[in-house]
Amino acid sequence: MLLSYLAIAIATHLLVSLAQTLMHYKLGHHAYGGKLFRNHINFHHTYYSKDHLVSASYLGEEGNNTPYFLIPVGGVGAGAYVALPFDLFVAHAVASAASFYVHVLFDREYHVAGSWLQKFAWFRRKQELHFVHHLHANRNFGVVHFFWDRLLGTYRSPPPAPAQRRRETVMVAAK
Repeated sequence: MLLSYLAIAIATHLLVSLAQTLMHYKLGHHAYGGKLFRNHINFHHTYYSKDHLVSASYLGEEGNNTPYFLIPVGGVGAGAYVALPFDLFVAHAVASAASFYVHVLFDREYHVAGSWLQKFAWFRRKQELHFVHHLHANRNFGVVHFFWDRLLGTYRSPPPAPAQRRRETVMVAAK
């Protein structure tokens, strides 16, 4: 039974992550997204633009699209309630809430200077990938998982770090 809970939790997390990535891509960056598009571009991408990717505290609550992500999460939850036994539905609901929370947390912490998550290399890597999105708005729509961008054809690697660029320049010059 533990394996069933784990499978439901992983599948739920991946489904929520994919939904968030697709909504960001299709509704947050295309005019047919209407209010979601205007909110995202006029607030989030205005506050966090090419020359200002972080701030002392998170900006842009008034244009936050995060509550709209609850619509598909609620729809999937209703379907899961009907389709799954109650104990598996609970595992689904907990995984949904956790995945949603991680999305909100990461999106905020990417843009806060001195975030407590900066001490983790995996977070700094995700932050770099997210910043690519702010430099190239047609790339890296994922917030939690960027492998969705690879599957969607929207992935772009961050530029190499300055020290790595110097090393690469020296290696090229030596050849």
